[in-house]
Amino acid sequence: ADPYRWPLDGGTVTAYYDHGNTTDWRCQSHTYSGHRGTDVGVPRQTQVYAALGGWVKHRTDGFGDGYLGSTDGGGFGNLAAIFHGDGDETIYAHMSAGSGIPALGATVACGAPVGRSGTSGNSSGPHLHFETRVGVSETGSYYSGAADDPYAGECGGPISYWRDQGTGMPSTSCGGPPPPVDDAAFVADVTIPDGTEVVAGTTFVKIWRLRNSGTSSWSDGYTLEHVDGPAFGANAVAIAAAAPGDEVEVALTMTAAGEGTQRSSWQVARDGAGFGQVVWTEVVVVAAPSNDADGDGVGPGQDCDDDDATIFPGAEERCDGVDGDCDGAGDDGLVRACCDGTATCSGGAWGACSVPCEEDPDGAASAGCDAGGGEHTSGAIVLALLVLAAVPAIRRASARSGSRSA
Repeated sequence: ADPYRWPLDGGTVTAYYDHGNTTDWRCQSHTYSGHRGTDVGVPRQTQVYAALGGWVKHRTDGFGDGYLGSTDGGGFGNLAAIFHGDGDETIYAHMSAGSGIPALGATVACGAPVGRSGTSGNSSGPHLHFETRVGVSETGSYYSGAADDPYAGECGGPISYWRDQGTGMPSTSCGGPPPPVDDAAFVADVTIPDGTEVVAGTTFVKIWRLRNSGTSSWSDGYTLEHVDGPAFGANAVAIAAAAPGDEVEVALTMTAAGEGTQRSSWQVARDGAGFGQVVWTEVVVVAAPSNDADGDGVGPGQDCDDDDATIFPGAEERCDGVDGDCDGAGDDGLVRACCDGTATCSGGAWGACSVPCEEDPDGAASAGCDAGGGEHTSGAIVLALLVLAAVPAIRRASARSGSRSA
C-alpha cells in the first residue's frame, strides 16, 4: 500500500511500538512492554483521520469510557479497522461512541474522518491508539496478520510506513489522491457448492458472488481468468461493472470431465493480470449420478429440478417462464423465426413478430405472425415455405405465357 499520513492534526506520542525490553524505534524506552501500536495523547473529541484510503473491515461503537483491564471492543473500545489492500490495515482505537465511525464495508479516502478520540476500552485516559498491521486476511479476522512498527529507525524497522516521517511527527499530507487499488474478495458460491456430484460429459453453470474490495472501479478489461486445474471447457469471461464495495455475480458454463474430485481455480484480472482472492469450483465427477429422482440422467447437484425429467442441463429452452436448461437464466430474450421476421420471448410468452402479417400477403408462414409453430422455427423452414408458396404463381405465369405463343 501507499505510505500513511499522520492520523491526527497534532498530538503528543505517549508510547511507541515496543521492540522488546521496552525499546522503541529510536532505541529509547518511550513505550511499554508488549505495546503493538502508537499511542497519541489528545483531548476528547479530537478528529481522527484515515491514514490512507481503503474500506472499513471492522468497527465497534457504543461503548462508554473504559478503564485499565476493560475488554470492551476486545480492549480497543470503539474502533475502526481500515483495510488498504495487499494485507495492509490500520486500526484507530479507544474512540468516543457515536463520533462518526464509518459503516462496515464503507469506502474511505485518505484524510477522511473516521471518528473522534476518546478513552473507551482498555484505556487510562483520552488518546488514540494507532496500529499498523501487515499480512491481514481480506476475508478473515481484522486482527489476523501481525502488527508492525510504522517508524524506521536503528531499533525499528528498515522501512518507514509514513509518507514523511520527519523527526517523529509524520506529515499530515495525503500527497494527492492515492492511486486506485485493484482487489477482489469471495463472498459466496451461488451454485455448485464444493463437493457437488456432476456427471461426466454434462454441462453445469458455476456462479460465484464476488465483492470489489479494492478502491478502483471495475469496468472494461476486468475479467475472470482461469489460473489452475481443469478449465472444464470454460473461457475467460467479462465481469460486470462494479464500484468499490459492490458485489457482482460471475457465471461460467462448464462441462464435467475427468474422474473423481476435480478443482478448477479462477481469479479476477485486469487486462489479464490477476489480483485478489482465487476462487474455485470443486466437483466430484462420476459416470452416473448416485441420486436421480426424475431419471433424466443428471443428479440434483446439476439438475435445477430433479422432479421434472424435462428439465436438466442441455435441455431445449422453451418460452414458458421456466429455466429448462438449468443455465441460471430464464427464457427472456429467446428468439424464433416468424413470417419474414422474428419474435422474442418475454415473460414466458412470445411477443409479436417483427414483420407485420400484412407484409406477407401470400401467406407463406401459414401459422401467422403470432401463433408460430415450435419454439425455434428455423429460417430454413421459413424459406422453404416461401418457395412452396411461390410455385403456384410460377405455374400460372408459365401457363399464361404458353397460351400467348400458341
